[in-house]
Amino acid sequence: MKQNSNDIAHILRTALIGSAGALLFLFIHSPLPWLLGSLTAVVLARRFLNIPLRWPVGFRHTAIIFLGAMLGTSFTTDTIKEMGLQFPFMAATTVITVLFCLVLAYFTVKHIKIDLASSIFGSVPGGMSQVVVMSEETNEVDTTIVVLMQTIRSVSVIFFVPFLTIHGIGGDARPSVSPHVNNAGSESWLQYALFVSIALIGAWAGRKVKLPAGFLTGPLIAVALTMLTGIHAPYIPSYFLVIAQVCLGIHIGCQFNPQMEGKVKKLGFYTIGNSLLLVLFSLLIAYLLAKWTPMNFTTAFLSAAPGGIAEMGVTASTVHADLSMVTSYQLFRIFFIMFAVLPFAQWGVRKWKKLAKTA
Repeated sequence: MKQNSNDIAHILRTALIGSAGALLFLFIHSPLPWLLGSLTAVVLARRFLNIPLRWPVGFRHTAIIFLGAMLGTSFTTDTIKEMGLQFPFMAATTVITVLFCLVLAYFTVKHIKIDLASSIFGSVPGGMSQVVVMSEETNEVDTTIVVLMQTIRSVSVIFFVPFLTIHGIGGDARPSVSPHVNNAGSESWLQYALFVSIALIGAWAGRKVKLPAGFLTGPLIAVALTMLTGIHAPYIPSYFLVIAQVCLGIHIGCQFNPQMEGKVKKLGFYTIGNSLLLVLFSLLIAYLLAKWTPMNFTTAFLSAAPGGIAEMGVTASTVHADLSMVTSYQLFRIFFIMFAVLPFAQWGVRKWKKLAKTA
């Protein structure tokens, strides 16, 4: 009983720290204050305060399921047709980005004493959890280095991209305090229950068939398919999106491990530098996409940026970019990396190590 009471106290403390950081970032007009503020506050608390923090993974899963369902509501028959026309650009953007990341991985190895295999897995812009799982299954890869590089890259991109989007390339777009999700209507509880059920079934199915980021992609695909049948999504109060962002930000912040600080000093500089180069490279790709496709520059940048589906989707919603197009590009990149790039990299690393051992 005492243990449970302590756990609840730790969870409440973590929630208060994350919420305080979110409110502070809102006060200073930061991009994505709910996500970045809570993330920053928890990271600083873990680094400088000697207090126990706890955040159940169920909170993260709930937030991710909600965000996936929200992204799914942006799909219509017209957007599917547009995705078909955009497919060559999606494929080209993903392949070029992956090749550029491989170049950065090789550059990192030349300046830091880590093996190329670990650098490749640490540099690939896929879902962090999936990359880490596959690295753990590959004995030739140092999982600690992969976790460190992926964490630094993910956090760096989450900060760089929204800042550039909102304060740099967003034009007249301005972030709202509480991003608008859908127009209010006369929805019944039955409609809400239907979409909640669809999202939960999608999450279960996504995990069951081992989809990349199943708790996100499962609800996203399930709700998107429902929308394509002509059923309209009910109004989603904007404060749900705020809560989901805070939960996700706290979860990401809790992934920071102060014990890895020594290795951060060695890898941090190059990983942050590589992340910035990758974001700048995405700006170049976005310029070409905006020139050759109907997308505006903001939508093209968020589509090409090497961030997570949830984070880029939230940013797109905030600046009123084409949410369905951003989600489509990000989803294609994640699936391509999970089902093509990482398995090939895993096979290549094992083959290379085997040949080197034989030689």
